[in-house]
Amino acid sequence: MKDKSLGIKRLWVIVLFPLGLIILGAASRIETFRDIYTETVYPFMSGALNYLFSMTDISIAQIIIVVFAAVIVFYTVVTILSIIFRPEKLKKLFSFAVNLICLFSIIFFLFCVTCGINYHRKSFAEEEGITIEKSSVSVLAALYEDLVTRTNAARAEFGGKYRSFKENALLAEEFVEALAEKYPSLSGDYGPPKAVNFFGWMSFTQITGFFFPFTYEANVNDAAPPVSLPATMCHELAHVRGHMREDEANYIAYLTCVCSGDPEFVYSGLMLALAHTSSALYAESPDTYRDLSAKLDDAVKKDISDKNDYWKKYNGVIADISDTVNDIYLKANTQSDGVKSYGKMVDLLLAEYRHKNQNNETGFSEEKTDEN
Repeated sequence: MKDKSLGIKRLWVIVLFPLGLIILGAASRIETFRDIYTETVYPFMSGALNYLFSMTDISIAQIIIVVFAAVIVFYTVVTILSIIFRPEKLKKLFSFAVNLICLFSIIFFLFCVTCGINYHRKSFAEEEGITIEKSSVSVLAALYEDLVTRTNAARAEFGGKYRSFKENALLAEEFVEALAEKYPSLSGDYGPPKAVNFFGWMSFTQITGFFFPFTYEANVNDAAPPVSLPATMCHELAHVRGHMREDEANYIAYLTCVCSGDPEFVYSGLMLALAHTSSALYAESPDTYRDLSAKLDDAVKKDISDKNDYWKKYNGVIADISDTVNDIYLKANTQSDGVKSYGKMVDLLLAEYRHKNQNNETGFSEEKTDEN
């Protein structure tokens, strides 16, 4: 009875789960609440913890995840073996279930207060006054053709000589800070992204990077194709700054890269934009997509082929599970299209394209367009 009694006493922790839901509900409905969190609470909390964990180049997130997974597996195996060899200890199953439920409640609550509220913040477009409009297929095709031309030019200037991960990580943070002068919602003093790969296993999930809200670290899979790394670094740094929506983090990554003026970053950012725009155009007009894609330089085509070949090696059950989990995660955090939400980046690219044609510049000027 003692184990069961202790288990019942621990059940009060479960209240953290509904409390987390209440916090997220308040964030989605009370503008003042989420604005105070976004503008004051989050910058202080994320800045302090990121500073602490940035004292080392080692990913604390990777250590926490590996240790946590090992402990859970060990605890599960010990519990099962205990029940098998000592059936009278079946009551341990109750304690095991209570412990897992309590642990889940704690993790969920911490997630809500560390970053979950930011899923309900104003969008990057709203905060920076970017007008999103519906566009015809012809405008989408014009955007893709423009990206093809710019990507070809960027590849020629870049030349294909990649820097080390550490060098690019430092530059990525520097470039995001520079962009914050133009886009205040990106402001903040944070450390550079960190290299992770989970002992070579991360690529099996086909994940290029992740933001860990409990340490506020930007983590990037350093085994991924090098052409993707600069943009991925900037993407994760956008998350660190509180922009949790994937489509916006992708656009911020692109914008950081192309505004940096650095050939390697410019090329990586354009490759990211090219990939998303090509998918959108192919879905609308396959023939137009094929005609325009034929204009890509051979060097660009090879880089795309090499990247695709790399990820094909890791197709399988783990990748499918990872994609499903990611889809559920996105839908649970108000990104109703799930994995498809990545495609919404194209709307921001189209807005920039229209603005660029009107003002003959890349990105948006200091005089932001009016909000919808």
